[in-house]
Amino acid sequence: MVEMNPVLKRYRWFNLMIAVCLSQANSPAAFGQSTSKFILQGPAEQSASPVIRDALNRPCLDVEAMGRAHAVNPSIIDHVVSVKNNCPKAIRVKVCYFRSDKCNDFDLQGYKRIDAVLGTMSGVREFKYQIFQKLTAAGLR
Repeated sequence: MVEMNPVLKRYRWFNLMIAVCLSQANSPAAFGQSTSKFILQGPAEQSASPVIRDALNRPCLDVEAMGRAHAVNPSIIDHVVSVKNNCPKAIRVKVCYFRSDKCNDFDLQGYKRIDAVLGTMSGVREFKYQIFQKLTAAGLR
């Protein structure tokens, strides 16, 4: 077996230690940050409105929801619903808390996205929501 030069052995050890230190120093925990400030939510609850679809029978709306903590006070959570229209037609969208009349409604133009804050609550990290959709007069043309 060939013996490694002691200088090369130290150099190799030094490089390994530098790599380990750098990988730990660049981690989010080293900066006092958590890995994520978002709490992803499940899919929307079923609503009575029919799902609007494109020519290939795919749903036009892509919906994601999350709880977003405030930077100053992390116990205050914004309930954000992001809706993206993947179709060329304008769609009237109504986002509500599940079984509630607390809603945001808006017209979403073709190929656009809107992030709507449904509400802000203290300590409530998860929420349920519903999506109601229909074609607007502009979307019927």
